[in-house]
Amino acid sequence: MTTWRVLTWNILGQKRPDLVAVARVIAERNPDGVALQEVRRSQAMTLAKILGWQVHWARKHYPYSPLVWWLAEGAAIVSPHTLSHTMRASLTPRTSTWTYRHRIVTAATISRDHLPGPQLRLYNVHLATSDIDARIAQARRVRTIIDKATPITSSIAGDLNASHEPDVVRELREAGLDDSGGDVTNPSVAPTQRIDYVLVPRGATVTVVDTPHGGDSWAALSDHLPVLVEFTI
Repeated sequence: MTTWRVLTWNILGQKRPDLVAVARVIAERNPDGVALQEVRRSQAMTLAKILGWQVHWARKHYPYSPLVWWLAEGAAIVSPHTLSHTMRASLTPRTSTWTYRHRIVTAATISRDHLPGPQLRLYNVHLATSDIDARIAQARRVRTIIDKATPITSSIAGDLNASHEPDVVRELREAGLDDSGGDVTNPSVAPTQRIDYVLVPRGATVTVVDTPHGGDSWAALSDHLPVLVEFTI
């Protein structure tokens, strides 16, 4: 059997969170892979440096224009293990990358150096805030990408913006993944809705689902709470 620990967290990078504190939260949970949303490239690189981990960052959109490229928002996968076969794909190909409405999926294969053999393909997603039909369509594109990929143990983690929307999760379940469950994650000061998810391979045994209860200290870091899921295959 192989056990994996996956963490997802929207860190609201435009608010310039305390990256040392963010790194501390991540390190304390000892994940194999972390999916970060709303993170700038410099923030992702700084977190990786603090942790001493590998990182794959991909641009989601520019806030105004490419002239302020350093403010571009993106998604990152961070891991203490080797990252390979990284990718980025648009989920809204007809939407300009100048607007927050542009959405992407990123992925990386995680390989444990000290345990040759087992690998995990981690997909990082951040679906639309606009409406449920957009989220369903984007989830369907994610499913298509996974269906076309080389078969490997996979997990999807991210901000689905899908509170009580089984149709969105159903699209991802069609890729052979199941919702691991979890508590409410947003807003972090006093959470009322669950919009952050980790989906695990069908047949996996979920052994840990850890979401903080929230409060002022968490709100100082982000408007989302991190979610850690441990599962065994």
